[in-house]
Amino acid sequence: MRRYLLALACCFNMLLLSASSTLATADQSPRPNVVIILADDMGLGDVTALNRQSRIPTPHLDKLARQSLVFTDAHAAGSYCVPSRYGLLTGRYMWRTRLGSGGNLANFAGTLIEPGRRTIANLMQDTGYQTGLIGKWHQGLDWKLHDESEREQIRVDPNYQNFKNIDFASPALKGPKDYGFAYSFGTAGSAEMNPAAFIENNRVTVIPTLTTEQAKKIHGEWFGRDDNIIAEGYTMDRLVPTLSNKACEFVETAVRTKPDQPFFLYYAMTTPHNPIVPNQEFVGRSGAGTYGDFVVELDHHVGKLLSKLDELGIADNTLLFFTSDNGPVDRTRGYPQRWVRGDTQIYGHDSTGDCRGWKGGLEEGGHRVPFLVRWPDKIKPGERSSTTIVFNDVLPTLAEMLNVKLDSNTAEDGVSFYPTLTGAARPVSFHKAIIHNHHNGTFAVRQGSDKLMIKGPKTIAEVLDERVPVTFQLYDLDQDIAESTDVSAKHPEKVKQMHALLKHYVKAGRSTD
Repeated sequence: MRRYLLALACCFNMLLLSASSTLATADQSPRPNVVIILADDMGLGDVTALNRQSRIPTPHLDKLARQSLVFTDAHAAGSYCVPSRYGLLTGRYMWRTRLGSGGNLANFAGTLIEPGRRTIANLMQDTGYQTGLIGKWHQGLDWKLHDESEREQIRVDPNYQNFKNIDFASPALKGPKDYGFAYSFGTAGSAEMNPAAFIENNRVTVIPTLTTEQAKKIHGEWFGRDDNIIAEGYTMDRLVPTLSNKACEFVETAVRTKPDQPFFLYYAMTTPHNPIVPNQEFVGRSGAGTYGDFVVELDHHVGKLLSKLDELGIADNTLLFFTSDNGPVDRTRGYPQRWVRGDTQIYGHDSTGDCRGWKGGLEEGGHRVPFLVRWPDKIKPGERSSTTIVFNDVLPTLAEMLNVKLDSNTAEDGVSFYPTLTGAARPVSFHKAIIHNHHNGTFAVRQGSDKLMIKGPKTIAEVLDERVPVTFQLYDLDQDIAESTDVSAKHPEKVKQMHALLKHYVKAGRSTD
């Protein structure tokens, strides 16, 4: 009897160990790699899968859309470069920073993200990811100066020209690696901004010494600014393919050297932002002029990275986002011909699709962006979601995926949409409201299908100042995506409530509970 009981106990223990092992295996399913591809100044209407009337062939993005969950009501955190990227990286609206409402970073301005503020890269790094940034940073770098007395001037002067005061031979005092990116390679800002140089891990790869006139003599022409400081070898024809190669190189290195450690790649493309100068192999490939050709080039390089994921056998367990930092530019006004080389409107192509407005504005065309999310292991492909989301939500979404609880000082304006990715919930919005901001400082409030534009106040202080004159425009986007009919006079209580909500969000320092 004793032997029987001992044998029974032994069997029972083996069963427990087997069950425990099974549970452990289930709980230890591999974390996905995460890739965010961010286009620059690309509209909803530029992707054929999202706009049947598009005159730009985008086969790789179209295929990606078929494999993805497509968000049809996704918004950048701002309608131009700096606030958009700040919101994506931090989950917080940029108008809460030192730049304020409508602010922008000067060419050599110091870092915008506050010391100690947690970013997406910090989140991923803290949870064991290899982290990399390839492309356009545009959150400022703190350059080492020979004369520190000019530190404040360099932070605000948009055309700072005392290049000899900047110690380009030394690494920047603060840049992407100080915000969670173990590796970074790219540009400080847009393609034509200063310094016109590649920057790797906070250090220029070649010290910039050339003036614009010298670059013209070497290259025949120069598509940047008239006041550039340029590194030898930095040219617009090299820029896009170099970043593409680096993105693929980062992924391959991460997989080959640390196959058991997932990676996070933030690939911030510089296309199709001006200067619009596609490489020769893409010229004439679209039906929308040179701008369309530049988008074709962008599509090619997105396809190149997707092929690399397939080649390495990691596509199924890679959560991939594709979006744009804001809407397209109105190229009919104020842009140097050397930057544009063609106007899409004369070709019958509409980059904003059915939306009105452009980059920088409050209208939908300025901040409603393409947003594709692919994760073959988890997301059902080919579906569309009308849930309203904003870039601020990406950080909390990844945190929920990784089962990380964020503190109250992180992503104050973001809410996770992870349940939408898994199909568990697809509400109208996870927010009570989201806020849009014009480059001139004015605001709009989006709540459900209602959108209230608030004209007059252009600073946070003015928003809260009852003496500042204010006018309103209210649109029902479900019925009027083109924002053609102002219905504010019919809904005075709604106007009052939404205006009060903006003031509350400003005072509270957050827009989430």
